[in-house]
Amino acid sequence: MLKFILKRLIIIIPMALLVVTVTWGLIRIAPGNFYSTEKNLPPAIEANIKKKYGLDQPWYVQYGKMMWNILKLDFGDSLKYEGQSVNEIIARHFPYSATIGILAYILALILGLIAGIIAALKQNSFFDYFSMALAMLGLSVPNFVLGPILVLFFALGLYILPPARWGGPAYLIMPVITLAMVYAAYIARLTRAGMLEVLRSDYIRTARAKGLSEKTVLLKHALRGGIIPVVSFTGPALASLLAGTVVVEKIFAIPGLGNIFIQSVFNRDEPLILGIVAFLSILVMIFNLIVDISYGFLDPRIRYE
Repeated sequence: MLKFILKRLIIIIPMALLVVTVTWGLIRIAPGNFYSTEKNLPPAIEANIKKKYGLDQPWYVQYGKMMWNILKLDFGDSLKYEGQSVNEIIARHFPYSATIGILAYILALILGLIAGIIAALKQNSFFDYFSMALAMLGLSVPNFVLGPILVLFFALGLYILPPARWGGPAYLIMPVITLAMVYAAYIARLTRAGMLEVLRSDYIRTARAKGLSEKTVLLKHALRGGIIPVVSFTGPALASLLAGTVVVEKIFAIPGLGNIFIQSVFNRDEPLILGIVAFLSILVMIFNLIVDISYGFLDPRIRYE
């Protein structure tokens, strides 16, 4: 296991650099730049700007400097937010996205696991059909529809929740619910499918033949194998939630990382774009590593040799 973890940790660095390289190339290919305006700048001013930011140098020199800075975990200063480093911007906005992301996934896990397990145990029952119908509805209703509906009902209709912005716990309820619903639907369907497959396996029949109680069979044997699809889904899903969801952050005016990332793309803020992309790619790969490690503890048939 230790050898496997070390290999994966070593792979994270070149993979993150590859993602950053592709992103840097796409930024350079795209038309326009961060100092573009409706009117063309005088050639002398444009030349001074290029010299200040090193854009007058050959592309391979610019690429080399960018990669060297990233290896030092120094993404430089933002081109749009003068005097603010990329590291400071990420550190300032990431906690907002992480807070609503973690709370949303906890809620999604609770709802999804309960609904999926009960649906699998009561297959083809009314609860099974009803819960899976709700899960399909959750998958079909996008965030940009569910969010405004919650605002209209709870904020503008009943006046019991604040409509937007960041504040106390009451401000988190609607963004968390909006984010959690689609993930709860995925988890419910994955849990049901995984539990049904495990409950029909030979080792579950053997456990029941030994006289173990149904509770022990379910919690100690079936659940560990049944939630493996959910664990696989958790890695990229949780990384995506922690990185921020642009639609939800826009609807509820949350100053999270996703909102800042979209603004950086519109502003052609290259250091900020590269910094966020590198941060998110490392985050995704770390969560995927944690998921792979957890397989060995959940299913004894899985071994890393």
